[in-house]
Amino acid sequence: MVLPGKHIVAGIDGSEASLGAAKWAAEFAGRLGLPLHLVHSSPATGPIPDVAFSAEELEEMQQAHRADLLNSAETELRGCAPEIELKSIADNKAPAAGLLEAAGQAAMIVLGATGAGSVERWLLGSTVLRVANKAVCPVAVWRGELADTALDDRPIAVGSDGSPISEAATQLAFEWARLLSVPVTAVRTWTGSSAVASAEPGTIQKRGRTALVIDWDAIARSEEHELSTIIAPYREQFPDVAVELRSRRGSAARELLYALDHAQMAIVGSKGWGRVRGALLGSTGQNLLHRADRPIVIYRTADS
Repeated sequence: MVLPGKHIVAGIDGSEASLGAAKWAAEFAGRLGLPLHLVHSSPATGPIPDVAFSAEELEEMQQAHRADLLNSAETELRGCAPEIELKSIADNKAPAAGLLEAAGQAAMIVLGATGAGSVERWLLGSTVLRVANKAVCPVAVWRGELADTALDDRPIAVGSDGSPISEAATQLAFEWARLLSVPVTAVRTWTGSSAVASAEPGTIQKRGRTALVIDWDAIARSEEHELSTIIAPYREQFPDVAVELRSRRGSAARELLYALDHAQMAIVGSKGWGRVRGALLGSTGQNLLHRADRPIVIYRTADS
């Protein structure tokens, strides 16, 4: 299977961003032949001073609000994707907790976000990061326009640094590319210090006691060869998928954002070989979630 799991989960909060995410998720559900579960989770409002409602009445009002949000989203989706099997789930937990519980056997969680660095209503940055850090399946954060939720023929960009989680993300990118009949853009970046440390002896020459002459062109060719080696098994496994290799010196997040200029989404591992290995999500994933204007898929498994 392209994604292990029994269904796809889409978070619903009543915003256009969450509706766009749900429509994008419905496209994937249709391609994968999986049901789509629409989930809204929000705790009941506590007692309000000078308002004559009991806790039970407030909970009933909140239940009605949850039902209205989900019914509205379900109506929209049945209009544009009538063939998709839909299920609506309402919960009274905090948003991240409700989503994670609903996604126990999910193939993917899809959340909506909007703007550069902002997210809508209950899908706050903290919720997105909690889900992305704790999910046991890939988490897609959708960005874009409500009128542009369709999967298309643009490439899928993927960060391929050779780490185990990156290998799994790259595998997913190629599987989705074959499913959608689109190319893959594989991106790997390197820094001057890391490249010099692993460079072939002939690329660095010492002149005098302190001066070093570095053949940066030779190092760049070596790094390109390394990316080609990383991608070679996927070329063999997916011979029908076209691949563009991008080996660049600099920031992984920056180069993936450049690749997204011509791609429909980017897939990255939850962690890689970057400097911030202690971060749960990793600096590249966090940068993309805040700055990308296309869907970002954070690859996660139970072992991530």
